[in-house]
Amino acid sequence: MRDQIGGPYYLGDANGRLEWPDRGVYFFFSPASDLRQMPSTKWRLSRIGTVGVSTGSSNTLWNRLRQHRGNVRGKYAGGGNHRGSIFRLHVGRALIEKHGWHDEYPHWGEQNPDAETTAVREQEHELEQRVSEYIRDLPFLWVDVPGDPGPECDRAEIESNTIAMVSRYRRSAGPSDLDWLGYHSPKSEVYQSGLWNVRHVSDSFDPSVVDQLSEYISSTEALDHQSRI
Repeated sequence: MRDQIGGPYYLGDANGRLEWPDRGVYFFFSPASDLRQMPSTKWRLSRIGTVGVSTGSSNTLWNRLRQHRGNVRGKYAGGGNHRGSIFRLHVGRALIEKHGWHDEYPHWGEQNPDAETTAVREQEHELEQRVSEYIRDLPFLWVDVPGDPGPECDRAEIESNTIAMVSRYRRSAGPSDLDWLGYHSPKSEVYQSGLWNVRHVSDSFDPSVVDQLSEYISSTEALDHQSRI
């Protein structure tokens, strides 16, 4: 996958001017994973996600990645909105637990906080910036998986089965990369699976997902971008 798409990619470098496919599946790795120098057996997946798995969804791959990346300009430049990105939500919660910031960010994760919206956003901006800094430096790969949106699409199958497959192995092998931020998460699904995922981590999986994913990788075209050295 890395060689096919000219990866790795980083959200700190990526932008919407690249010709992203409309839909696909993405794979983020831990900060310690050097996708250039390390053998692939040493890479450590940390988040698997997709887009367009709800009937009628118009969201695109880049829009989803942009939500995870956060804002690059405007009043809240460098920050983002964890209420629009479950990935950002989980990373922020782990940072709060790690540093004991519960009093500083009492509304983190509340969809409709009982406080004035602007005041909450300003209060949370520094943490949103820290979340952005973390996510933007994670190497990631992606694969073009076209098709109409819906819960039965191939993207949904690949996402759920790869999450379950990685989680099953992690649970049996035990923890590794003990510096990984996710081990501070209050979500047992996150720290037990070693993934910034909650859904599907306890599911069974179909091993044929490996062949299914391989077929889409072979038909994915690289973007015209400069990968970090």
